[in-house]
Amino acid sequence: MELKLSASYDATPEEVFAIVTDATFREQACEKTKALSYSVEVTESGGDTIVKVQREMPSDDVPDIARKFVGQTLTVVQTETWHPAKADGSRAADVRGEISNTPVTLKGTAEISATGSATVQSIDLDVKVAVPLIGRKIEPFVVDAIRSGLQKEHELGQDWTH
Repeated sequence: MELKLSASYDATPEEVFAIVTDATFREQACEKTKALSYSVEVTESGGDTIVKVQREMPSDDVPDIARKFVGQTLTVVQTETWHPAKADGSRAADVRGEISNTPVTLKGTAEISATGSATVQSIDLDVKVAVPLIGRKIEPFVVDAIRSGLQKEHELGQDWTH
């Protein structure tokens, strides 16, 4: 199931990139999404900047049909590999993620690009729940949870640019 989301910032692409690769920002985003525990790593590899966020989330909002697969908490691991800036300052990242010990995976891309005086951060993910028969019934709940977390992170990012 596809998930597309974007947010506009009153900042340059360089400033938005600095925010999304800031460990303190990512830690605050984990707190804003009510993570029970979390870890954030920002590393360099060649010209790439790699952001790995692992957070343990309560599974309260998970429908009963999926609860037996996930238990009381979910461990969400997301890795973004941000590539070097293009001449205009825009950047692209490969995004990979999973909910540990479940058949849930996500993969896609994220971009930061200038549009006029603003900068847009967009994300385009494919979310899969690899469970025969019920996987497609669970995917909308997983997508909604991911969307909610990303929206909270975008709100925090907009606060950081002001």
